[in-house]
Amino acid sequence: METKHFRLTLLAAAVTFAAGGAQAEGFIPEKISNADGIFEAATGVDVNETEFMKNLGLTVGGWVDFGYTHNFNNPKNNLNTPITFNWRDDRALLNQINVFVERAVATGGDSWDIGGRVDFMYGSDSPFTQATGLEVTNGGRQKWVGDTSNPMHNINKMALPQFYLDVYAPVFNGVTAKLGHFYTIIGNEVVTAPDNFFYSHAYTMQYGEPFTHTGALFSTPITDSLSITVGAVNGWDNFSSDLDDAWNFIGGLNWGVGDLSVALTAIHGAIVGTNGNLDRSLYSLVLSYDITDNLHFLIQHDHGWEDMAGTSDVAHWYGVNGYLTYDINDMFAVGTRLEWFRDDEGVRVLGDGRDTNFYEMTAGVNFTPVKWFKVRPEFRYDWANGSKPYDDGQSKNQLVFAVDAIVMF
Repeated sequence: METKHFRLTLLAAAVTFAAGGAQAEGFIPEKISNADGIFEAATGVDVNETEFMKNLGLTVGGWVDFGYTHNFNNPKNNLNTPITFNWRDDRALLNQINVFVERAVATGGDSWDIGGRVDFMYGSDSPFTQATGLEVTNGGRQKWVGDTSNPMHNINKMALPQFYLDVYAPVFNGVTAKLGHFYTIIGNEVVTAPDNFFYSHAYTMQYGEPFTHTGALFSTPITDSLSITVGAVNGWDNFSSDLDDAWNFIGGLNWGVGDLSVALTAIHGAIVGTNGNLDRSLYSLVLSYDITDNLHFLIQHDHGWEDMAGTSDVAHWYGVNGYLTYDINDMFAVGTRLEWFRDDEGVRVLGDGRDTNFYEMTAGVNFTPVKWFKVRPEFRYDWANGSKPYDDGQSKNQLVFAVDAIVMF
């Protein structure tokens, strides 16, 4: 117990010290503060600006994300479940080492263009983003490293969450095709750590939505304020090509005017591995509004449902989560997230979530002293009505403190 509290105190002190020291902006050399990555900050060389990379039209980059979570329930199994991603209590995690190579496609003009991207990820987040038939078998066994079917047993894994081609065609108002394996367009929060405000994730992202797809997406602007995306993908988090009738429709509309934007996305099709006998559907509605230049509001609603094997019943899951963030200055931002999520038949949430209302409230800070380094401390309180999903099934609530650091390179 004393060791846990000692580590927590050290982490809090380190974040406070870093925040205070960064106020003296004059102590950070301009070369370091303006660099896009730690390599450029250390050497003064931006690899992507070299003649070689420009001639190829390529960009390379990535990040390292590592963090720590303390659960005030002190669970005996050392797990923060049903929280995933930062799921271990009192253990530093190497969440993500992500490296990518990209050729951005030019999406305007009268010429065809081709590009694409490949991402490689290693760390404790990878097991939650792996695809059946690529990193794991249909039975859930690791194909690359280890052979356990339980990602909780082997912490760090490898994943190829994205490898796709982008093709731009100068037809209609311009059509961009994404072909391959890629992250989902559903919802708001994403797997990639630098693109979220909080270290921990909402229930909707963890349990209600897919992470990756394999297939094709086609996007085009209809007007200056409205664009449409339609495609066909091989189910949820699936790479296998030998499953019958597993293709799903996926699509969305994105509309934005001024400070207001709305995204409606949906997916419908057969559940992978069921030979088309069972269907799964999901839609997600995300509305974001910049109240002022510094104050930002976002609200999301998801609703998913699927056939239940061997019955005529349909299982539903749904929820609402809202975010309010405020940019204090270039270095500091504060934010809150409030969520309600329900898994009627217990088919989505880890453990027995049947007839349970899950709630969580998170408050955190983003500290970004330079463009390539960010620290995200947060307090998160979870509670449930209908079961005891926390503290190894012993409690209806839990409070955690978590902090992570992201280093871009």
